Amino acid sequence: MVHAQKCNVSGLQNCSLALVRFSGAIEAAFGLTREVMFFYSPYPDLQIRELKAAKDAIKRLHRDVTPDLVFLSSPDPRARQKLDDWSTGGFLAIPLSTVDPTDPVSLVALLRDYIYARDLFYESTPVRGDRFFGRRQLMQALRDDVSNQRVAGLFGLRKAGKTSVLTQLADDVSTSTRLVVLRDLESLPSPPIDPIPSLIKDLRDDFKEKLGQRRMSSKSLSALESSADSSDFRRAMQGVLRQLAKSDTSLVLMLDEIEYLTPSDRIDISEGEMTSISQFLGALRSLVQENDNFTFILSGLTSAIVENGRLFGRPNPLFSWAKTHFLAPFDRTEADELATSVGSRMGIQIDDGALQAFFEATGGHAFLYRNLASSVVQELPVDVFQRRISRSDVLYALDDWKRTVAGNISEMISHVRRYYPVEAIMLDLLFEAPADFGDIAKEQPLELQHLLSLGLVEKSESGYQPTTVLSLL
Repeated sequence: MVHAQKCNVSGLQNCSLALVRFSGAIEAAFGLTREVMFFYSPYPDLQIRELKAAKDAIKRLHRDVTPDLVFLSSPDPRARQKLDDWSTGGFLAIPLSTVDPTDPVSLVALLRDYIYARDLFYESTPVRGDRFFGRRQLMQALRDDVSNQRVAGLFGLRKAGKTSVLTQLADDVSTSTRLVVLRDLESLPSPPIDPIPSLIKDLRDDFKEKLGQRRMSSKSLSALESSADSSDFRRAMQGVLRQLAKSDTSLVLMLDEIEYLTPSDRIDISEGEMTSISQFLGALRSLVQENDNFTFILSGLTSAIVENGRLFGRPNPLFSWAKTHFLAPFDRTEADELATSVGSRMGIQIDDGALQAFFEATGGHAFLYRNLASSVVQELPVDVFQRRISRSDVLYALDDWKRTVAGNISEMISHVRRYYPVEAIMLDLLFEAPADFGDIAKEQPLELQHLLSLGLVEKSESGYQPTTVLSLL
């Protein structure tokens, strides 16, 4: 034991906590490289607030504590059942009720039962904090965009990790003097139904909630009626931003899944009749130009919203104005970091050959990489003291895995066809007549750059070739 104290949460003063370091052998076997919290509750009816208190204590302690795991002791006979139910979102609560204090092997068995049962590679929600890996240059560029009030667009394939990047960026740039609102547009009605009235209403509520959390006035937003248009929204936001400026506070808006404003399969995004969308984007641009404390970031599948000269029958207000970023697959260094770091938290060592096989099979695409690693982990034995992934383990899992992700790959490419139609034709040509691809690539430099940036095509000594993602089709 290296530290102990009472719990200082109201109503839980009888609880206590301790920080412990295990032996080198146990730390190596189970990936426990930091101090681990043990939380002690004397109450016969364990409640979820006690687990929340333990989580909060980990965050508040100014020590290097394992962030996603806690051992919890309670006289509640249902403690194990409750903790198993409450262990969600990447946080693991291990009950100590089954440990025999006279038998150290029982603790090892408990660690094996819980830590080896984890599958931290599988993720179905955006990752952040200790679960976010790589993207260092991109993240620094986006942080610079926010700091310098540059409007930016982040684009990439489905499941490439765009929402994770925005979520992590929101955490990185949020401060006491910078408010961040992240809004997913997937719930909006799709054109030809006008999505802007719903978006204005959502943003009004989001901004009011964020201002309320900081005890700041949202008077101008409260006066915004449900029938408000883009001009009404701009005037209300002017009032908010001027009020924020008095306390040197800035506001950042992040709009994710931006393709729901530009569904090219349903409406002509260059000359279609949804002028309200270009008007709304124009209102956002005006707010940036007229205020030193506001900027916004767009994210989604298609870069047309910032690259088309015209948008829904009007000059595109973002054309040649917003900075464009593409989310490429992980490079080998980033992929290795993800695999070794996540694997160590499950007590798994990964051979160099296995790391190479993971990367070769997935091309570093974030979703595919994690998904393949998850498939391999599920086949590892759990009744051993040390677990290791070899190259042969990865190769053995490949055929079954390719069949399970075939639908995901098909969906990715179908979205490319929907939002990048010229690029889709170029991909067909690359497969059917690769010798002719170079000629059309010279005639379509922007489209070629899209294919390269999306990680679908790569340049080789002999010209261009499909990347690993396309080879999985």
